Amino acid sequence: MQRIVCRYRREIDASALSFAEVRETLHAAARDAGLPLAEERRAVLMGPPLPPGATSEAERVVFELLEPREPSEVSRAVNEHLPAGMRIDSTWIAFPGNPDENTANLDTAVYEVYWQDPPSFGELTVRLREFFASADIPLTRIREKKTQRLNARALVRDFRVLGGRTDPACLQVTLAIGPQGSLRPEEVLQALGYNPAPDTIRVHRTALLPVSRRASRIAQAMQRRSQG
Repeated sequence: MQRIVCRYRREIDASALSFAEVRETLHAAARDAGLPLAEERRAVLMGPPLPPGATSEAERVVFELLEPREPSEVSRAVNEHLPAGMRIDSTWIAFPGNPDENTANLDTAVYEVYWQDPPSFGELTVRLREFFASADIPLTRIREKKTQRLNARALVRDFRVLGGRTDPACLQVTLAIGPQGSLRPEEVLQALGYNPAPDTIRVHRTALLPVSRRASRIAQAMQRRSQG
């Protein structure tokens, strides 16, 4: 038995696919590529869902195989059967105990949000300061006649302006994901008091991180701050 971890991208051509459709697409591509997949339930292990309409360079899937294969062979063979907008960029063999190999350990997502008509840097800074100073920012989500109440503050781990001090067109948002709930980047803007039109923002996921790597990033950030 062997597990192959794949990091793949979803571009605009595949951004409308549902989570179930993406899984079936990957499963079908692996099957058509002739990979010796394990039984149905364990053959394809998916990473966290991507928000609808978003693109990504950091999606994760694990194929469980009955016989060993070279990772490069797996990516080449599966890519030949994937549709436009989906492509595996890197593959490696999963080793027990490494949190990167277990999709259940991925508890943090990093996004870049491109905003065509953003507020001023000063206004956004004030709202972010108030947001992070609060312990509880209630957010109500209504989907398919179901109402869910979340604490937005607890689910936002970091928020940075990347687009410059006068034109913050690019925002980096780091969000928690997991059983405690998760937010979409658009919902973070709503929690800040904004309601941008859907055609004025574009969301792109740049990373999925396990607990250990997130902790390492936080420690590095704190060290940089203490040094200067």
